[in-house]
Order: sequence, then structure tokens, then C-alpha cells
Amino acid sequence: MKTKKTLRIGSSDFKGIVKDNHYFVDKTMLIYEFFNNESDVMLMPRPKRFGKTLNLSMIEYFFDIRKQDSKELFSDLEISNKTEFCEKHQNKYPVINITLKNVKENTWDLCLDKFKSIISKLYKQHRYLLNSDVLVEEEKQLFESIMLETSNDIKYKESLA
Repeated sequence: MKTKKTLRIGSSDFKGIVKDNHYFVDKTMLIYEFFNNESDVMLMPRPKRFGKTLNLSMIEYFFDIRKQDSKELFSDLEISNKTEFCEKHQNKYPVINITLKNVKENTWDLCLDKFKSIISKLYKQHRYLLNSDVLVEEEKQLFESIMLETSNDIKYKESLA
């Protein structure tokens, strides 16, 4: 017997919504459209509380190389019908997903401190790069300084490049 679906309001975590059997409007073809879009920038303006962060979470779970166990999340969703696309691209890329929705500080200095913290956490998620041949020694030193929040403000401003 299937468990009854429930409505989960305010959650932006794709995995939690799908695994916990909450209602989810299948927008997975957005992944296919996103990937095949030839524009340098893709703007998705939507009203507040319209699922922008949830869509980014869905895209992250689909592409992120660190989330190999997420393939099952998509098995009953529309994107799974694009078999060749899924085999070629699912969980094959490093993904950077940043949300600044919780940066609600009252001063620029506090905003910058919050930004540094967010970037530091992001770098920690990708610390595996320190053990790879992808970065040269100078880049590894900069990487560590961002992780430890000891870098200067200019380096943080450049840190996403």
C-alpha cells in the first residue's frame, strides 16, 4: 500500500521532498532545458515562494558528482524518460549552488562576514580538490585560506571566479 502524500510548505530541499513522499510538481524537464540552453546566462525570475531555490536544489542533485546516490530520486520523474541524456550527464559534474536568501544583515561589514562564511562552507564542500591535480600549489594555498576564512576581502570577492 502506498503511503499518502503530504504537502510540505517552505522546504527547498529536493531530496527531502521526494524521499519523504511529499507532493512535488514535476519540473525535471527544466534540467534538460537548462542544459540545452545556448545562452550564457539563464534568468528565471519568479515571485517570492515560487520554488526558485527548490529548482536549483533539483538541478544540483541531478548534476552533482558528489551525489551519486541521488539517481533514484529521479527514477519516477519526467527527466528519466531522457535515458541517453541521464546516462551522459547525471551526477557527472562538480556543482556550486549558493543561496544568499539568509543574508539579512544590517551593515555591509556583517553582510561581508556572512558572505565569507557561506563561501568558506562552499569551499569546504569541495575540499577534495586539494588532493587532486586540478589545482596548482598556489591555488591550493588560496583555497585553504578561503576555507579557513583567513584570506583578504579582495580574494573573497574573486573567490567564485
